[in-house]
Amino acid sequence: MMAADAVDVYRISGLSLDALFPLFRIFVTSAVIILTLRIPFKRKQHWAFLALNVAFLWGSVFSFLAQSTSNAATALGWYQPFNFLGSSTVQVLLIYQFVLYFVAPRMSRWQKYVLIGGYAFAAVTVWVPALINPTFLNTTPHLNQFGWTVGPGTSAAYLVPSGINVYFTAMSVLVFYLLFRNYFSEKSPLIRGQTKYIIVATILVIAGAYQHYIASYTGGNNIPTLSNLLAAPGDYILLLGLRKKGFYSVTPVAETAKGTTAVTYLLEESRSYLAHDTKASFEAFASLVRNGHEGLSITRIFPDQVRKDYGIQTTPIRWLAEAKGQEAIPPGDLLGLSLTVKDFLQKATRPVVMLQGIEYLTTYNGFTPILKLVQGLTEANAENKGILLLPIVPKSLDEKDEALLVADTNPLPSPIV
Repeated sequence: MMAADAVDVYRISGLSLDALFPLFRIFVTSAVIILTLRIPFKRKQHWAFLALNVAFLWGSVFSFLAQSTSNAATALGWYQPFNFLGSSTVQVLLIYQFVLYFVAPRMSRWQKYVLIGGYAFAAVTVWVPALINPTFLNTTPHLNQFGWTVGPGTSAAYLVPSGINVYFTAMSVLVFYLLFRNYFSEKSPLIRGQTKYIIVATILVIAGAYQHYIASYTGGNNIPTLSNLLAAPGDYILLLGLRKKGFYSVTPVAETAKGTTAVTYLLEESRSYLAHDTKASFEAFASLVRNGHEGLSITRIFPDQVRKDYGIQTTPIRWLAEAKGQEAIPPGDLLGLSLTVKDFLQKATRPVVMLQGIEYLTTYNGFTPILKLVQGLTEANAENKGILLLPIVPKSLDEKDEALLVADTNPLPSPIV
């Protein structure tokens, strides 16, 4: 229960509204963290996203503890550890780092300087004062109708004049600049889709922070702090962008066109096969999926034509082309292509994957990235006991380049007569 006070505090189940909102975010963000750990791939932005949500959870936990206490001194005590990861300075810095990893695999010099300067600023204005002089950040909270409102620290006159956090505002502008620039310059529908999710989520998180400033610094101090209520959906939308737009997800589907004969190519699990006969590769793939394997074909040939020529009905086929659509994978998105295949290999039972169009990918991206792609796929295929078919057009690659592919694969055997 709250301390005896002239203020009549609105409560639900004994908790003030300003205690219920961080409690709601604790549940949402905890679920987001658990689901993030289950993402079948990890890139820098995923680790940055995980760190960001740990900071969100940290802030929500200590905010809830502060709001649940019965006196101002104890509430202030809980706000001291809150500041280490829950302060807007730290959280907007982590948002910036997450966005940087997302839009710029290689940071430019100015981006690195801003990131390093941001951590230095956080150390000087948050972490060191939290240990030495907490009143620099917060003063004794007071009670309003919705819960405890923490008092502005002695730094507010310089860092948050008139309730406007100068650093938070500048970093927010920079974050949106990077996101919108990425959205309008990116050609990949996948990345554009992800960017839309991140923009919407970031708007919610930053709007929540500004609502907190309005609640704390306007002088009225008689409105609820809705930052956690606004930001919790933002956490989840960010996760949706990373999971559902993180790659061209393919669900394994058993082939309904069953084989009337035994498998015509004896191919071993955990092996990758390089073939110079595209037709033979398609026949081997079709034979396997019609006899119990779950397959994925990524091809330069239009999917409907593949189904017609080789009698495939339900097996997923993706078109390697710049065309838009759910069945298309752009040739420039090698990361999305790689993640798609690896995720399919993990989900499928007795997986078989055919990647046809290596020459096209090489023309578009150069050979070295394609070699790395093939090497990564052969490793994932071996680990998941799959079969990987890699047809190439004879003499379409330099001899040295083809020799490197041969070194990492096996030749496709002749069919059983």
